[in-house]
Amino acid sequence: DPLNELRAVMGNTGAMDAYRDSTLPFPDGTVLVKLAWKRMQSAEFEPASVPGAATTVQVMVKDSKKYASSGGWGFGRFINGKPADVAQHETCFACHEARVQGHDYVFTRYAP
Repeated sequence: DPLNELRAVMGNTGAMDAYRDSTLPFPDGTVLVKLAWKRMQSAEFEPASVPGAATTVQVMVKDSKKYASSGGWGFGRFINGKPADVAQHETCFACHEARVQGHDYVFTRYAP
C-alpha cells in the first residue's frame, strides 16, 4: 500500500527559503526530494512506527521554461535506485494539478 509509508521531504536552499518566506510560486532551481519507506511496527515499542524497507525516491525540479507543460515542474521517481518508466513520470502532474494547483503543485507544507 503506497499510502502506508513513512516519508521525509527535503528541499534545497531555494525551496527552504521559499517555504520560510511563504513565497509562491517556488523559484526556478527549487528541488524537492521525497524519501519513502514501508511503515513497520517497532519491535521495542508497539505503538511506534519505524521505517522498514525503502520504497521510492521521488524528485521535483522547478524549471518554468523546460517544464512549462507541467506547471514548471519536472518529476522523477526511482525504485531500487533505478528510474521508474517514463509513463509513471508522466502521471505525476495530473495528480498534483488536480489537488494542489493553488500551492504551486506541491503537496508538502513547511514544518518549522
